[in-house]
This record gives sequence, structure tokens and C-alpha cells, in this order.
Amino acid sequence: MPDNSMADLMNGRVGDHVLVNGQKNPRLAVAMGAKRRLRLYNATNARFLRLAFANAAMTVIGSDGGLLEKPEATDEILISPAERVELVVAFDRPGTASLTTLDYDRGWMGPGRPKDAGLTLLTVDVSDTPAEGVPPLPGRLRPIAPLGAATVSRRLVFTETMAMNATGMEMGFLINGKAFDMERVDIVARAGETEFWEIVNQADMDHPFHVHGTQFQVIEHERDGKISKPPFLAWKDTVNVARGETVRLKLRQERQGPRMYHCHILEHEQLGMMGIVDVQA
Repeated sequence: MPDNSMADLMNGRVGDHVLVNGQKNPRLAVAMGAKRRLRLYNATNARFLRLAFANAAMTVIGSDGGLLEKPEATDEILISPAERVELVVAFDRPGTASLTTLDYDRGWMGPGRPKDAGLTLLTVDVSDTPAEGVPPLPGRLRPIAPLGAATVSRRLVFTETMAMNATGMEMGFLINGKAFDMERVDIVARAGETEFWEIVNQADMDHPFHVHGTQFQVIEHERDGKISKPPFLAWKDTVNVARGETVRLKLRQERQGPRMYHCHILEHEQLGMMGIVDVQA
């Protein structure tokens, strides 16, 4: 495997092919009217997958932390690196149904932006034979209790740096102006306390933000002065923070010990966009 190029260091290496379970555009055969539960995990290093299913209807039933409260119909979904989503897909039309990518501008530095749109990831051949015994989706999946009032507020600001050194351009990705240091504890938290975190992306590209050891609930997004709520309440451990966006969330750590929070693009965390939270009794 070749060393990282400058484009890889800036944007994260995206690779040349997108595989599904190790295969390039595998095929699936189903009967007309069948439903399939698909658990999608974006295990790429730095590809942002904005997905749509041609000739099939998608319903979201789960996220990173498991089932939603109720099924949510959707036409498309964006999963950034490390995010997960569970879908029930209804194949009601005979012929071909394909899972494809749509264009998504995650903010690309320098030349060589890969083609994001028009990739066919999965092809489903839907027969003329009707499926039998297809049960309807339940109206409720499970209860999710919103996290209560926070006792602590924190603000994490993402930035990037570029500087020339003896060997060329050097990139850095920072949280609150600091690069990761294994010997430094950035946050001391208390087990069982609900916290309010504000993640502010002042960098030139999106960053998928991941927290170890717990799940969180996204409260709202703000971009260009406009505040929006998430489409549904969900447990998550990874959320995309678009460039120029602020994401607000609530979380509670239950297990004691040190753990990481970071951008899930490998090159970005390696170049500094990571911190340590130490959870104490």
C-alpha cells in the first residue's frame, strides 16, 4: 500500500473502489413485494455516502445505537465514516432496484476530488413472483427516553492548520486549538452525569465526530444561522459535523476510565483531531 499523498493527509484516503461485504456491486435476488432488513455500516476511511435506492422504498428503523422509537420513511440517507443505519427496504416493483450514491460536497481540499455520485453499490433483481407472508412493520419499535437536564456544558471547536516545513506542507487538525497528546487529559467527567456538548466545525471540511464508551442524543444542528432538529430521536456514537456547522448533543458516561473522542477519518485523528476524556466516580 503506498504512503499517504498530500491529498490523503488533507482529506483522508478514500480509495479507488467501494465494496459491499468485500464485493464490487454484488447482486441480490428477491420476490416482488419482499422486504429486507439491511444494516449499513460505513466502514470506509473517508468516504461520505449519500445513498438512495432506485425502485425501492426505504424506511429507517435504527441508527448507531440500535432501534428508533418508530419507523421513519426516507428517500435518501447520508452516512459519514463510522456511522451506521438500519433500513427496511420494500421491493414492490419487478425489475432492477439499485442502491446508488448521490453527490455530496463534504469539502475537498486541493485537486483530485473523487466522483461521489453515480456509484452502484448493490443491485437487487426483483422477480415477477409475489412474495408470501410479508408482515407489516410495527408502529412502535422501542421507547427512547430523552436525556434530562445537563449539569455540565462543554464546547469543542474544530480547526485546521497548514504550514511549510523543511520537507513541504504540513497539515494539522486541532480541537480547541490543541493537537492530541497521549499524556494530556482534556476532559474530566463524572460517571452518571448528563453533559451538554457543543461541537463547532470551523474547518474547511466535514468531520465525523465519534465518542468512545457511550451513546449520545443529538439535540440540534446550526448552520448559517439556521437551527434544525434531527428528524428523529436516536442513540448515536458518531455524528457528521459539516463545515461551518455546530452540532449540539447530550451524553452521559457510565463507565469509569480514560477514553477517546475524535474525528473518525484516520489521517485527521493522526494529525491531531483527538482528545481524552477521563471518567471518574
